[in-house]
Amino acid sequence: MRKDLILPSLALGAGVLGFGLRRWQWASGYDPDTQLFTSGHPAALLLLLLAAGLALAALFLLRGIEIPEDSPLPFRCPSPVYMSLMAASALLLLGSGVLGLLSGMEELALWRIDPESHLLTYPVSVMLCALLAFAAGLSNLMLGKGAYRGNAPQVCSLLALFPPMTALVWLFSTHLAHGTDPILMNYGFSLAAAIFLMLAHYDAAAAFHDRPHPFRGAFCALLGIFCGLVSLADGLPPFQAVLTAAFILSALAGLWSLLRTAFGPPWPKRLLEARMPLGAQDEEDDEPV
Repeated sequence: MRKDLILPSLALGAGVLGFGLRRWQWASGYDPDTQLFTSGHPAALLLLLLAAGLALAALFLLRGIEIPEDSPLPFRCPSPVYMSLMAASALLLLGSGVLGLLSGMEELALWRIDPESHLLTYPVSVMLCALLAFAAGLSNLMLGKGAYRGNAPQVCSLLALFPPMTALVWLFSTHLAHGTDPILMNYGFSLAAAIFLMLAHYDAAAAFHDRPHPFRGAFCALLGIFCGLVSLADGLPPFQAVLTAAFILSALAGLWSLLRTAFGPPWPKRLLEARMPLGAQDEEDDEPV
């Protein structure tokens, strides 16, 4: 069973279906006058069942996941699809940094006009998240290149900390934006996406410091991808939407790399040779027979 293909496909399929259900809920199960969702709307029940089904499938399929002791860090993934996902994630993170700075300045202007109605901590957290997003974007490029070519430099152990740091501040800003909203259904998927994606990237960074947690990392990545795709149906602000998409792509790439290392067959020799670091072949030729 190719779990390295089944699990990411399951998360993406459930996320796309959840996106459609969430749009249905907003279209026919939301009352703009009361700003409340209709009680007992079938979309809400189906979303909860879909999330529960994905969680149970992940618990079942991830049983016995282990990382071989000789696996390099970051996990080798010499696939153009993987590198494309990491590069797209990096570009979106850089774009979210620009949008975050603009959004933070707008919120700061509102605070200056009416400091009693607006918290200063929210624009500060948004701008801090935006600044960290720039570092996280560059980090994803370096980490993706290291996993793709199999020659990650030592600095990757430090660079791997920036994505979870960015996700942590993102979670904090998401909580501040909705801290006074008593209707959890309005923002529950956005908050869950920030939590699970933050944990997924935290576990990815922990592997660089000899603290790998493959089960927890894969589980959080699966649910993070699902919740992130569903939250995109909520009409998020541009900064939040682009940042969510960036972390979804990054989590998907990391999940595939992790599952391929744990469950997948060895990479074809032609891929490993094509992505051998420059000079490696010459060193092999110089070795005594």
